[in-house]
Amino acid sequence: MRDARPHQWSLGLRGPGFLNGILLGMPATTIKVDSAVRDRLARVARARGVTMGALLQGLSIDLQAEQEWADIEAAYERFRRDDPAGWAEYLTELSEWGEVSADPGNASDEWPEFNT
Repeated sequence: MRDARPHQWSLGLRGPGFLNGILLGMPATTIKVDSAVRDRLARVARARGVTMGALLQGLSIDLQAEQEWADIEAAYERFRRDDPAGWAEYLTELSEWGEVSADPGNASDEWPEFNT
């Protein structure tokens, strides 16, 4: 399951590396978009108190993460479809790990330095 917490950009882009919503040290470029898209982005950026560049930076981070999760899910689906025996072995191993992690006694015996 993906992390549903808001990313840094959605919190207003304040902090190290940011100055009034402008990402410091990043080269600028131009992209062509329909004016309606530009206006929509400008309204959202204004409402959030950030620049359109900062808004697009945040959106691109979210889109990249979304694509990475889609790629991972597709790889699992290919694994399940193309190697049913391997998939069954994987699920068995996962369930065994679940049993181990559900028993706190194992970790405390193996890692006593963390038992404070």
